[in-house]
Amino acid sequence: MFHVPPSWASARSLTTRTRIVTTQLTATRLLTHRYLSTPVPTPKHLPPDPQVPPAPPAKHKLDLRPAPIKPQKPPTLSATHISSKLREPLPKISSQSTASLRAAEETSQRDIVDVETHGVLKPPPPGANWFRSTLHKAIQIAKFYYNGVKLIMIRRKEINLIHARIKAGGGPLTRFEFRLIQTQRSDLNKVVPFLFIALLLEEIIPLIAIYAPFMLPSTCILPSQRERIDAKRADKATAFSLQYRNVFSTLKQAESPEGHISLSALTSSGASVAVCGVLRLSTSGIDALRIRRIRNHFEFIAEDDRLLLQDDLINQLSTKELEEILGERGM
Repeated sequence: MFHVPPSWASARSLTTRTRIVTTQLTATRLLTHRYLSTPVPTPKHLPPDPQVPPAPPAKHKLDLRPAPIKPQKPPTLSATHISSKLREPLPKISSQSTASLRAAEETSQRDIVDVETHGVLKPPPPGANWFRSTLHKAIQIAKFYYNGVKLIMIRRKEINLIHARIKAGGGPLTRFEFRLIQTQRSDLNKVVPFLFIALLLEEIIPLIAIYAPFMLPSTCILPSQRERIDAKRADKATAFSLQYRNVFSTLKQAESPEGHISLSALTSSGASVAVCGVLRLSTSGIDALRIRRIRNHFEFIAEDDRLLLQDDLINQLSTKELEEILGERGM
């Protein structure tokens, strides 16, 4: 085995150390040279940020066209609440129109029974079923209206004979003839609308007799309907005399001379309505129309009074005729 002397070992270690140091110095020089040769980038000067103007304060919006308010949903009902509501008795629905129509139908049925009892209409045959009985009543009422319209046409001939007699210098006009002419004139104005209703809606004629009796000709009114119409007129006159008591007191002070009132005094507030109501005339329309009705009615009353005295009928009037005369004069 070869033996290395100590001097050689020391020289080798020294040489090794020298190489390591030399290598480190070389590396340090290369790194220093690189740092010195590589230019360091200068930082670029950025332009200053433009100053952003502050945002203007937000304007309050005016709600010129507001949206519709949504309806709030009703609170939901629980099953317990519904069941408790169902247990409560339901309120009764009262309809005034239904009740009035039912009462009108009952009244018209009583009118038909009354005229059948008095022989004005022929009653249905005994043992007839509902259909045959209803058909029989409809036919009998249609015949009654037909005969009433026919009577108006027949009276025209009689009235023409009366006018011809007076024109030829015959007997003077009697009170009966005068009232017949006035009634005929009123019926002629009503017969055309009545025929139109009778041909199209015959079943509503009993209702017209109850709610609008002024539309019916005098020859097409049943006796019981006539009594009911007269009773309603009397009640209306009584109600007007009480309601317009102050108006009549004012008209009393306007008498000139005593017991006479000019038609111009009826232009005051409520005067024409009060007088028309007491005289059983229509109160519809304006003051000019009401005053015209009052003037025509007074002319009729004046002529009727003259004929009552002419024919000497004061002591020959029946109770019904006397009531009619007093009612026409507002008594």
